[in-house]
Amino acid sequence: MSRPYRIRIKESVSRVIRAHDHVRTELDLLPVLSPEQMASLLADELAKHGFRREGDKAVRKEDGVTVTVDLMDGSVVVETEASQQEERTREDSRSFVEQPNEDRIAEARKGVRDRINREIDEKEQKLQRAVTDKLERALADVRDELNQSVNRATAGALKVKAAQLGEIKEITEDESGSMTIVVEV
Repeated sequence: MSRPYRIRIKESVSRVIRAHDHVRTELDLLPVLSPEQMASLLADELAKHGFRREGDKAVRKEDGVTVTVDLMDGSVVVETEASQQEERTREDSRSFVEQPNEDRIAEARKGVRDRINREIDEKEQKLQRAVTDKLERALADVRDELNQSVNRATAGALKVKAAQLGEIKEITEDESGSMTIVVEV
C-alpha cells in the first residue's frame, strides 16, 4: 500500500504593468501667412492654454495626459500612460499518491505561477481600460481648446494679412467668431 504525499507550493510574481493609449489628429489651420508665421501665432494662442513651446512643437502635460501639437504641420498627438507594480503570492497544496518527482513539482509550480500571471494580466487589462477612458475624457476637453486656438490664430493671421494689403478701416467680431475686416487699398 502506498502512502499519500502532500506538498505545499508557494509562488510569488512581481511585475510592473503598463498601459498606454494615444490618438493622432490634424488641425485645420489655413495657410493665410507663411508656415513660420502661422506656427508662431498658433504657439502664442496655445500658450494661453498652458502649452510650452519646444522647438516646432507645443506641449502640455496635465493630469498624466500629454498633448503635443506640431506647429508646422498641424498634427496633434494626445497620449496618456500609467504603470504600477503588481506583486502577488499564492499558496497551493497538491496531493500525490506516490512520491512526487521534480517534473511533477515543476508542473505544479508552473500552474500556480500561471494563475498569478492571469490575475496580473486581468489587472493590466483593467489599467488599459482606465487609461483609454482617461484619454477619451481628455480628448473632449482638448478638442475645444485646440479649435479655439486655431480660430484665434487664423483671426490674427487675417488681421496681419489685411494690414499688409492696405489700411484697416474697421474690424468687427461677433460672439459666434465671425469677423469682418474693412480694408482700404
